[in-house]
Formats: sequence, C-alpha cells, structure tokens
Amino acid sequence: MRPGPLVLAVSLVALPAPAVDPPRASDYEDLAVDLLRQYIQVDTTNPPGNEIKAARFYKEILDREGIPAEIDEFAPGRANLLATLKGRGVRRPLILANHMDVVPADASRWTMPPFSGAVKDGLIYGRGAQDMKSEGILQLVTLIRAHRERTPLDRDILFLATADEEVDFAGALRALSPAGWRDRLARAEFYITEGGENVLGEDGKPLYFGIDTGEKGPFWLRLTTTGSPGHGSRPLADSALNRLIRALERVRLHKTEMKVLPGVERFFRDQANTAEGPRATWYRDLRKALLDPEAAQALYDDREASALLRNTISITVVKAGYKTNVIPGTAEAELDVRLLPGEDPQAFLAEMRGVIDDPLVQIAPIGTFRPPNESSTETELFRIIETTLARYYPGITVTTKMLSGATESVLFRPLGMVAYGFTPLLATPDEVATAHGDDERVREDTVRRSVPILHEVVVELCRRRN
Repeated sequence: MRPGPLVLAVSLVALPAPAVDPPRASDYEDLAVDLLRQYIQVDTTNPPGNEIKAARFYKEILDREGIPAEIDEFAPGRANLLATLKGRGVRRPLILANHMDVVPADASRWTMPPFSGAVKDGLIYGRGAQDMKSEGILQLVTLIRAHRERTPLDRDILFLATADEEVDFAGALRALSPAGWRDRLARAEFYITEGGENVLGEDGKPLYFGIDTGEKGPFWLRLTTTGSPGHGSRPLADSALNRLIRALERVRLHKTEMKVLPGVERFFRDQANTAEGPRATWYRDLRKALLDPEAAQALYDDREASALLRNTISITVVKAGYKTNVIPGTAEAELDVRLLPGEDPQAFLAEMRGVIDDPLVQIAPIGTFRPPNESSTETELFRIIETTLARYYPGITVTTKMLSGATESVLFRPLGMVAYGFTPLLATPDEVATAHGDDERVREDTVRRSVPILHEVVVELCRRRN
C-alpha cells in the first residue's frame, strides 16, 4: 500500500522515459494502483452515466503517453473512447474492452465513501472496484507499458471503453455501428473483457481460474392480467391480483430442464479433484449424475451449479393496487429469465404459457433479446492464458466458466471474433459479492500481481514473430 492522501483530481504518476531510465516492473504496479484510486473517484453512476468524464480521464492519460485516442460523445454526457497501439497489421487486432459506467451506490450503507478510492487494510474501496474499473486500469497500464517499451507488434491493440453497459449496451451498440468504429472493431480476431471467476480459498490460494467463454442470454418477461375492480371488503376470487398470484406460483414451482453444455461440463470436471463427498463423482461425469434423481435434485438445488445447467427464472417485480381497501383491476409482474446458449426464446415462451395455463394472463418479452453465444477454447489466446497463469500460479487449474449474467461479448462474437471474459484479479467470495453491492472493494495486492500477468498475455499474443 502506498501512503498519502487521496487524489481528488487527475494527477498522473510520471515514470522515467524508457530511453533514459527504463522503469521497473514494480513501477507499473504502482501506476495501476494510483490510477485505479483516481478512476474510482470519477462518478459514472448509471443512470445517468456521465461517462464523458471517464473518457476524458482516459484520454488525458493517453495523450500524455502519446497514444492516439478519440472520444465519441454520442449523446449528452454519454461517450465511448477508442485508443490504438499500432502493430504491423500482419495479424488481426486484439480488443481490450471495458465499460466505464457503474451501478448506483447508497452511501449510507457503505463504511467507506463509494467514490473515494480509499485504501484500508490492503483493500481499495469504491464503486467499480470489482465491476469493472480495476480491469479497465489493468488494460490501460498494459497499453502504456507496451508503448513505453516499444514492444514490436504484429497486430494492433485496440483499447475500447464503452458507456451504458449496465443498462442498455448503448455504448457498445454505438461503437459497432457505422456511425461509430465498426470498420476498425469488426476486423479484430480476439476480444478480452470483464468476466472470469478467480476465487480465493480459505488457505489464501486460488481455487481455480475461470475464463468466461460463453454466457447466458437475458430473456425478460412481463406478465399482465386484468379483472373487475371492487371494494376490498368483498373479495373477488378471480381478481386480477389473485389470478396473477396463481400464475406466479406455477412459475415458481416449475422445474426447467437440466442440460450439459461442453464448456460447463469441462468446468465441473476440472473441479472434481477438489470436490468433497459424492460431488467428486458427480462432477467427473455430469451427464451420468443427472440420470441419478438424488444427484440431479442436489445439483438443481445448488444455486451456483443450477445456474450453469438450466434456464433460470427469478420473479423480480410485482405491481398491483394503490389502496388497501381497493381490489385492483390490473396486475403485472416481471421475470428475469436467463437462457442457455443455443436455446430458442420462442420455444421457452411457449413453455411458460403452458406452465401458467391461463389465457387471461398475458406474457410477453421485455426489450431486445440477444441470443447467447460462446467461443471455442481451441485458440491461441486460451493457450497463452493457460501458460501464463501456470507460471504465476503453478498447479492451479485454468478452466472454462459460463457467465450467468451478460456482457458486451454477446455483441462481438457474431462478428467472427473470439471473446473471453478474463481477468487475473483474485477475490474472496465476500469480495466478489460486493460487485453491485455495498462496500465494493478489490485487494491491492491482486491488482499489483495482475499487472504483469495481463501484460504478458497481451504481449505474447501480439508480439512480432519474425
């Protein structure tokens, strides 16, 4: 931990110019910690976003380094940034992608101010520390180091920072549009962004490194129904709200089918050696385990395992009524549905209509459905990540992980590029849970140790071959 007061404005750490006195590797670690603390202080809560402030933060740094960067302010206060470190162009580019917006934070529930970047007990606090300002800074420092050390590159490195990932993907959609940078971005071969899961065990060692090769697709649904309103003193058996409650109970009790995708199968198989009891056997042959009613029920009831094996449904919003003594004439609810890659949303919609079995309850999608997708592990980038992590963490398994949430990768894979959620950052389960929660924080030591790892992965993928 570096002592000193918080920096309330951009005040960049100056490293010696490479031609005079090449900086030490630890200097880049210091730079990453300092910049992360500053970046957290840039409030980009979405809504409203104000990502233009973060884009300018990045651009000031990149301008000082002499790395070309441009800002696209596509709506008032909403902006993307693209920086380019040129290579020979004999291989397709790599995109290092991060989003600049963060979710809201209720400061009254935090022990440290959410936009302070404060350091306490070796932890850096602030909204975005986990999701995903820390990774954005690691990518930035990787770009800076490659530039300062004049690393010979066969492919361009594109540093892409987007707006609005936490709400509507408006920034990524703009970046991939003809009005944005579609021509340059669509040429990329590889794309690295947030994701992965690297959880520390009780002994302080990583349980595994999980690389997100695919993700589920949000397919949000709205249920609506109507009925005769009336006085609360005279109950109506078929009131709109009673009908909705019956429908929601059928949804709650519905068990979606368990399915095993190749990447998920590998993930469980890789955990078999550290699993306890019968789970070790189940994980080694997941398909066989699902044929055993006891094993299948246990896996279904396991929140983490279940999310990887089936389409999930969470009842998240219910709206009805406005006064205690009035039976409402309308009622509605919203379901957060997450579909596995390869699923047909219309088939799932038909499944839900059959489950509810009430023609007076209307069910319809909310927003735009983007089909979930995944990338192969048989790639140069995956092999480089495995080899690099093995040098720093010998004996720790590198496996695949399917994200139960959603990232902008879903927009980039259809363009023909391999997209991975990858970070070297480590966290305890409690620290992981602070993303989108209270007291979001990241370990300073893992930020420092992640700097050379990401740098080595990127340089090995992009360096000049001859």
